[in-house]
Amino acid sequence: MGTATAEARETGSAILDIGEDVGALIVYTRKELLGREIEVSPKGNAARRTHTEVRERRFNGQTLWAGVFPELAAGEYSLWREILIDEPIAIIGGSVAEVQWLDITDPSDFRLAQPEGRSRSAAYAAPLTILPPQYRTGKVVNNVPMGSAPMQYTPDGGVAWDQMWTNFCDLAMAGGPPHRDSLLEPATAEEVQASPTAYEQVVTQIERGFRMVAELPTVCSETPGWVGLQCDDEYMARWMVRAISLENVSVRRDGAALFLPAGPSFRLDKEIKNVVTVAAKIYHYWQEHRDYLEAS
Repeated sequence: MGTATAEARETGSAILDIGEDVGALIVYTRKELLGREIEVSPKGNAARRTHTEVRERRFNGQTLWAGVFPELAAGEYSLWREILIDEPIAIIGGSVAEVQWLDITDPSDFRLAQPEGRSRSAAYAAPLTILPPQYRTGKVVNNVPMGSAPMQYTPDGGVAWDQMWTNFCDLAMAGGPPHRDSLLEPATAEEVQASPTAYEQVVTQIERGFRMVAELPTVCSETPGWVGLQCDDEYMARWMVRAISLENVSVRRDGAALFLPAGPSFRLDKEIKNVVTVAAKIYHYWQEHRDYLEAS
């Protein structure tokens, strides 16, 4: 394997470990994205995303800002921020691919990178201006995770998603515990294609849950493995993306539409419930935040 080196301030050198079937990717950005995360995944496989932090670096005596993926298997890739950037990127063994994002100046579409030794919630601590009002007056955050509310059913046997929760634990965005201990990710396109009937049943159930707990319309995702929820506007969608991402449930945004994970192996009382629960929790707190903004 061959190596190339790029000097990086504060963090030492970035080693590009390339050769044969392994290449690297450098995404050049503006200074405004310093400390933000960029994600990449094999094209058509959103579940296999990996991330890197935009840092200040020295290339050929110049100060630049870039996210570096030092070791990627050769193949086609897609870039992510909160949304899929669906421009194909070819990684060739022994070569370094370069992408210019110098026209992007708004960092709000990117997650903050997670500092060493800090929890995900701490790393993504939200400013008071985007939190519901109860967190702005010194409210003590409850660190006990949301209890496992029992499944409730309607007389005809359907899940009564709108009757399942009477209270909600604190937002992870405000320092509360995330809904899940591990990240819930979408199924791959191959998994969806292998079990289309089961996948459609899962999507139908999640969409039904969304409509019952969030009172928002659903939208069809063109990318397998995702279920869409239409927000009122982009501000609402951005707010909800930040909150959901900290609950350890995958989420992406396309304009005012949010997309949460789905898969044919999702179980009603496990993964499906996780997705609907997070939607219910975040929508509940969004309403309080919205009401505060409207009253201000």
